[in-house]
Amino acid sequence: MRWSCHGAVEAIATEPLKAEFAGNLRDEIRLQKRVTLPLLAAFLVELGIYYTDIMVIGRLGTLALGGVGLAGSIMWEATYVGFSLLTVVSVIVAHGFGADRVSEVGAGVRTGLWLALAISLPWMAFGWFLPDMLDAAGQDPEVVEIGRQYLHAMIWHLPATFLFMVLRQLVTGLSRPVVITVITIAAVPANLVLDIVLVFGFLGLPAMGVAGAGLATTIVSWLKLAVMVAYILRQPQLSAFGPFHNLLGFDPAMWKQVLRLGLPVATVRVIEGSMSQATTFFMGFFGASALAAHSVLTGVAMLSGSIAIGFGHGASVRVAQEFGGRRREGAVRAGWFGVSAVTLVVLPVSLALFLAPDAITAIVLDPGDPANEEAFALVRQMRWAAGLFFLVQAGEVVLSRALRGFKDMMVPMAMSAVGFLAIGIPAGWFMAFRLDGGPDALWIGMTLGFAVTGGLLLLRWRRFGRG
Repeated sequence: MRWSCHGAVEAIATEPLKAEFAGNLRDEIRLQKRVTLPLLAAFLVELGIYYTDIMVIGRLGTLALGGVGLAGSIMWEATYVGFSLLTVVSVIVAHGFGADRVSEVGAGVRTGLWLALAISLPWMAFGWFLPDMLDAAGQDPEVVEIGRQYLHAMIWHLPATFLFMVLRQLVTGLSRPVVITVITIAAVPANLVLDIVLVFGFLGLPAMGVAGAGLATTIVSWLKLAVMVAYILRQPQLSAFGPFHNLLGFDPAMWKQVLRLGLPVATVRVIEGSMSQATTFFMGFFGASALAAHSVLTGVAMLSGSIAIGFGHGASVRVAQEFGGRRREGAVRAGWFGVSAVTLVVLPVSLALFLAPDAITAIVLDPGDPANEEAFALVRQMRWAAGLFFLVQAGEVVLSRALRGFKDMMVPMAMSAVGFLAIGIPAGWFMAFRLDGGPDALWIGMTLGFAVTGGLLLLRWRRFGRG
């Protein structure tokens, strides 16, 4: 069956996709590669949009980079909370796919689309008033003003980005995420061209500075959404699940399931993000150079984190598909494979930072500018804690998402509160300010937070492995 644009049902020969299951490790590697590699490529390529923004903004100087790094990182962290609420759609889709329940897949996506629209307005309001909050908190007024210019241009991307995220969950949960890679590959050069044109002023357009980078993000986000909708409508095997059918209908049971699963996941992201943003906030008290160095390391952390999220989503989908098909042993095997694989892949990222910190910093900051010397020195100083952080974070990210494949949300949420709020934030603050550990102590605190949380999640995962 297929749904027309008028909501009528049209009979077609194409049947919905059917799930595949793994009988052994070789099968699991094949099936997880089908999900993980396109997702990993998409996350890495999508990260290129962030990097192009940072590289272009970095040419405006340390102040511009520090201002966008402070306000932008807080706003993106808030955006990821919204993402976390919406990513449970992939678990619902994968469970329905594995259990061969077509109607469940479509209902989950439709509910996710309405939820994406519902959260857009409060998220946009938060971004608009965030600079005022930073100003009231005592941050440098010049840094805050730079952040204001950037945020007031970029928050308009949020509705498109949230809707696109839901449609990503559909193709991901059905193990067909290649389209995400194609769209994001096309988005990177488009974003780079728009960055250059809008930030510096070309083709008769005035130079907009950091606001131009925010506007570029908005334009590209709406283009990505348009392409994704067109793709799904033109693919009978995807549209057969009815993601756009009866959009005005209301499914109370599905809303309850999405919120029951999504709110704990979003809460975990808030808890984790609280540690990340507390670190950024505390870093601001060490000055613009510390913020710039922190932005460089955060950029590398986003690389390792994107790798981990790619493997995590792959593990989550595969666990959910196997568990939906009542194959617990296969689900456990999928989770263990994800954790093992991500450790091997993230290790070279840490080694690169250990061995070549100046080369990495030079990607963002001009090494010939004397004003950047302190930032280069701080990156060298903080690289040891940051490199260890990448490895610890990767294991925790995959474990948490593998547990979501079992629809296990509440206990991991409590474990995150212990690791991030009770350990990570207090430890970082105490070492940095009471023990005079400086900026690198803040990264040590984050590493401890992820290490404790990851250890608790590992104990939880072993329990599921025993059945």
